[in-house]
Order: sequence, then structure tokens, then C-alpha cells
Amino acid sequence: MQLQRGEKRGLSDLGIQSQCTVKIDFGLDGVDIAAFGLNQAKQIGDDRYVVLFSNTSTPEGAVRLTPYSDTASFNLDLDKLPSSIDRLIFTATHDTRPISDARPLVVSVDGNKALFNVAEHLTTEKAVMMCEIYRHSSGWKLGTIAAGFAGGLAALITHFGGEVADTPPPTPPPAPAPVSLKKITLEKSNSTVSLKKTGASFGEIILNLNWNQNTSRGFFGGTKQLDLDLGVIFEMQDGYAGVIQALGRTFGDFNNEPYIELSGDDRTGAVAAGETIRVNGRHFDQIKKLGVFALIYDGAPNWQQTDGVVRMNMPGQPEIEIRMNEGRNDKRLCGVALIENVNGELQMKRHMKYYPSQKGFADDIGIFLNWVGATKD
Repeated sequence: MQLQRGEKRGLSDLGIQSQCTVKIDFGLDGVDIAAFGLNQAKQIGDDRYVVLFSNTSTPEGAVRLTPYSDTASFNLDLDKLPSSIDRLIFTATHDTRPISDARPLVVSVDGNKALFNVAEHLTTEKAVMMCEIYRHSSGWKLGTIAAGFAGGLAALITHFGGEVADTPPPTPPPAPAPVSLKKITLEKSNSTVSLKKTGASFGEIILNLNWNQNTSRGFFGGTKQLDLDLGVIFEMQDGYAGVIQALGRTFGDFNNEPYIELSGDDRTGAVAAGETIRVNGRHFDQIKKLGVFALIYDGAPNWQQTDGVVRMNMPGQPEIEIRMNEGRNDKRLCGVALIENVNGELQMKRHMKYYPSQKGFADDIGIFLNWVGATKD
């Protein structure tokens, strides 16, 4: 059903259950989509219920976001929302351009059960409230809004009772940290993000490992430099599988199969950029899955001390990061993430499990190899 601006409908009248999906399609790079969980006063009462790129799920999983390059999909289980959350307002913002430039900007609920063309009602707004799902004595209702603010995200945050720091005009004040839309941080177990190609290919995909390069305490009371390695276990669509790592000097090849290359091995901690693996996204269709891991090669296995973080960057996509903020100090290898080719889309899932060696991680993600001992020399 096509809805008009200002229309209010009961979800049950539309044939929509409390478990449903809200999908927003947009046609402009740099548009950020969010769902604000508000209290009865229509204010932000709990930052954990602001769901966006940097916080893709509410604590109990009632709202889960799967962001793509031109689509944001929210899976809802409204009955799980705490009573303190009275409504969910779905918003779109852009740093520099009016949201009306994002045509098509369309909200759909459970497919075609409810459709709302937002962009046709907009002019110069850079932050827009598109629609809301809210509690009512008769049950959950859906309301269309299509209204916002020329001031952008800062005006939207203020409207919902949030605070922004004062900055000299004309620069708009920044949003508070919990509402950062500039990167995706996968913080929870099995949290996932899916990315579509923005052009003919994903371009150059860069995986970077960085860590606290201070010395670590050795077993006999001395100190030694921590040597942390980045590696990838890969499986191609044709069944070819292997590992890219400094151990055994299997650095790979960017221009030939497996189209993955370790840029080098930083054994001293002197390289400020950490370690980097490049994946040739022009050939991503030939890749089935990649298991990204970090290995403490030298130094006592103390993961809390590493402050390790793995980041993935590629052209036209938000940065994705996973922090190694959990630890098993009796295990030298951390299985950080699983990257899969799902019908041509790149899907990255937080793994964060610890193993004695690469074999356990590889077996866990379904890549079975014959392993032999190796060194860096």
C-alpha cells in the first residue's frame, strides 16, 4: 500500500506483525540512515537505542540494522522493546547535500505492505524524519512524516533532546560520540555488515592491523617487543584454499590468484601503520570466503595489552573496524572476522574467538587445510 505524508495506520491493519522489516532505499552516496528509539516525551533516553552504523543492534536485539551501500534494512521485533521505548523514528542525514537529492528515497515495510516515497516531499533539509513506528492503545502504529531540518544532524539531535558542542558558525556542531555515522564498528558477537559494489567492482580492499607497540613483559621478568601478525585464511570459488601470512613467507599475490597480498612483516613494531593485507576487489567474485586473524608471534600472549584493532577500507564505503577487546591470554591466535561473498555482496562478520594455532580457526570457519610448521626465517 502506498502511504501519503502524515498518514497513520495500525500495523495489524496493514497485515504487518510485530516482527517485521523496515527497508530504506536511497540514491546518494554519503546518506546515513538511523533509527532513534525515543521515550514518551519523544526524547533520547538511552543511547543504546539509537541504531546506526556504529551501533547496529539494541541490547536485546529488538532492532537490528544491516547497512548496505544504497540500502539500510532494519529487522524489528517490537515485542522485545522495553516499555521505556515508546517509538522508533527512522531518519536520513547528509553532511553537505539536501536529502531530496537522494532520490529514490523510499521506505518499505515488509516488502510492499507499506510504501512511502519520502524524497518527493522534501526541499532543502539535510536531516529528515522519514517515518515512525509507535505504541498506541490499539497496538503498534506506523506514521509517515517526511519533515526535517536544514541544519543537518546537529539540529536533529537537538530536536530529540540530545546535546551537541558549540562550534563557530558556519560549521555545524558535531554530533555526540554515540551518534557517529562515519564508520561501522562491529562490537557484538556475530554482528554483520553487508556491502554492495558501488561501481564495477569493490576496488582495492585494505585490511589493516594496528596495536599498542609498547613492550610486553616476558616470562622471566624482562621486556621484549611485541610482534603481532595479520593473516588471512582464504577459499576461492574454484576450491583453491590457503593462508596468507608472514610465517613461511606466504605473502600471496595481488594481481594473480588468490588476489590477496600481505604488504610485509613488521617484526619491530616500528611501522606506525601496523600490518596491511590488500585484496584485489576486481576479482572478489572469484573469492568464496576469507578468515582474518591476528597472531602474537613473539612476546607473552597478553591480548588486553595489545589494544589491537583490525580495520577494513575500500573506495566509496564506510570504514569497518573490529577491536580485539576480549582476550584469552593462553591462546596466541585471535580469529577476528569472517568475510564472505554472498551473492556478489561482501559480508563481514565479527568472529572474535581465540585458538592455539591457525588450524583451529580454519576448521571453525569451514576451510580445511593440511598444516605444517613454519617460521619467518
